[in-house]
Amino acid sequence: MTFLSEHILSVASIIVIGFLAVFVYAGCSSVVVNVKDVNASVLPQKQKIPEFIPNTTTLGIVYADELEAHKGESGAFLLSDGTQAFLHRVALTRMAQKTIFLQSYIYKDEFASKIFMHELWEAANRGVQVRILIDDNGLDSDFSDIITLDSHPNIEVKIFNPYKNRSKLLRYPEMIYDFSRINRRMHNKVFIVDNTALIIGGRNVADDYFDNNTHLNFTDTDVVFIGDVAKSATKSFMKYWEYERSIPATLLPSKRSMKNYIKEIEAISEKIATQPSGFLKYDETIKAFMQDYITKQFDMAWGKAMFIADTPDKIDKVNPNRPITDALKQIFAHTTKDVYIAAAYFVPGKHTIGDLQSLQDRNIHISVLTNSLASTDSLVVYAAWERYRDIFVKNGVRVYEYQYEGKKKKSGVRGKFRSGASLHSKTIVFDERITWVGSFNLDQRSSNLNTESVVVFENPSFAKKTKANIQEEMADAWQLWCIDDKIFWKGYNKNGEFEIHQKSPNANILLRFFNVLAKVLPEDQV
Repeated sequence: MTFLSEHILSVASIIVIGFLAVFVYAGCSSVVVNVKDVNASVLPQKQKIPEFIPNTTTLGIVYADELEAHKGESGAFLLSDGTQAFLHRVALTRMAQKTIFLQSYIYKDEFASKIFMHELWEAANRGVQVRILIDDNGLDSDFSDIITLDSHPNIEVKIFNPYKNRSKLLRYPEMIYDFSRINRRMHNKVFIVDNTALIIGGRNVADDYFDNNTHLNFTDTDVVFIGDVAKSATKSFMKYWEYERSIPATLLPSKRSMKNYIKEIEAISEKIATQPSGFLKYDETIKAFMQDYITKQFDMAWGKAMFIADTPDKIDKVNPNRPITDALKQIFAHTTKDVYIAAAYFVPGKHTIGDLQSLQDRNIHISVLTNSLASTDSLVVYAAWERYRDIFVKNGVRVYEYQYEGKKKKSGVRGKFRSGASLHSKTIVFDERITWVGSFNLDQRSSNLNTESVVVFENPSFAKKTKANIQEEMADAWQLWCIDDKIFWKGYNKNGEFEIHQKSPNANILLRFFNVLAKVLPEDQV
């Protein structure tokens, strides 16, 4: 979800909030937004991360032969299923011996999150040092869970670039007077275990990223990496962790007691254990995943993996360095055959348009999968995408829009069910050789405002598998094509019936109306 789409209000609402702010602003709880503004004596003592050699940990020992045979490279396998993505995170958490680092844009205090946090707590009980960094814009919590986790001697939690005001009502006037800072967010998403394993992709920490929301779930792509790329990710994580806008959780107010939260996660754990008919056989499943790691059952591809990330000071600089967009431009320039793009938000802007035009001039085929009007979680992004959509189709780009009506049953921790679907992937495959995966959307917000991280991985077999995964999603999507200068949508609905539409499918009048309104927003801010 984009920043502006979460915060659009009518003018009248803003005026009302402004008046309310005058009366209650002084009395509300607030948070410091820069550790430089805090007396050093108030800050918590820094935990010392133990020095260790990664190949002495369980994961390092298991993959020692492969890491020796592929020096300077990393192994990788794909996670396209939300439930699998969740279970892999838990399995790696249980296998951790030294450190776990979690960086996320969104964290919601929900069912899957509670289970995951419980696993992190248990890892900390074993002596694992756990650090959690969450962007405040994506934090959906009353802080009882955050404060509880941070209370553990082996767990530290920080909030990145926080709002001063904890009341969501008062965030709107704060956006007005501090827009430049508030508008820039940490969008990175990494999970690192023992400096050896890295999970990177589009998934945040919430039910709808792990196929566990009965209303709507995100289709996303993560990759598990084993090897040196995890060390590079750790270096990036530490830069964010030490940055002045990463605020320790000890400085946050909490409305509820820690005991209540501990009871909640214990209740959920007991529910899973006592009701296997209603839930996955959770513990057995995790143990099976751990055994698969130990016996090397995953189809691991080895190749050069480059971790690329913005630096945290991007949110404070007018003209920051853009290593990710620079890398993307270089890869586009050396592409010779085809490009497959799966992008939740696709608003290329003039620079990327130039790169894509250059590809077409060299007769390189371009295929794009993005959200439809019905499936998008951000109307302002779709409204911006529409400015490019018809041009792409008319110029021969193969364009597909994701279908909202999920065709596949989800099998989350809650059990099996069918839900709506929204594309959340940020994946590109170049020439069936190079795979690009991470948090970076092909839009101007990712390029210019938010911080992001990606891995560029070179291995033909892995690239072909990722491309096949994108093609499978395209086969279930609406394909756009042009006849007599008019755009049509064609595809099979959830019942397997072929349909042709002259307007965006599955979008009602109200949705179309708000889509028109959203077009007034500048695309460089969506």
